[in-house]
Amino acid sequence: MICTRCHVLCKDVCPKCGSRKHLRAPEDNEPVLLIVLTAMQAMLVEPILAESGIPYYKQGMVGGALAAQVGMMREVYSFYVPHSAYAACRDLIEQVFIEDETIMKLLHEYDVNEEKGE
Repeated sequence: MICTRCHVLCKDVCPKCGSRKHLRAPEDNEPVLLIVLTAMQAMLVEPILAESGIPYYKQGMVGGALAAQVGMMREVYSFYVPHSAYAACRDLIEQVFIEDETIMKLLHEYDVNEEKGE
């Protein structure tokens, strides 16, 4: 299932917004949230995605005007990939950044296949 508000894959409830009513089956080319990164982390991950040839979309959360005032390094980016390429992108990032605990944690933040221990 996918949350149509957050574009996060989930089983029965969106882990990001908690919604159940905005869930439906994803379409192949539908954008899915892959990972949310700081500007510095994005500078490491984006070239890997670009070189893979898999289409992706990067969306800043702060916005250009505010980022110009507070500094671009405070920007946070959400990366979206087509649902059909989601698993391949996750595998690619895992292979490249397996030693980077922070990026691995962020990659698994909204992982539908992992149990959250709280």
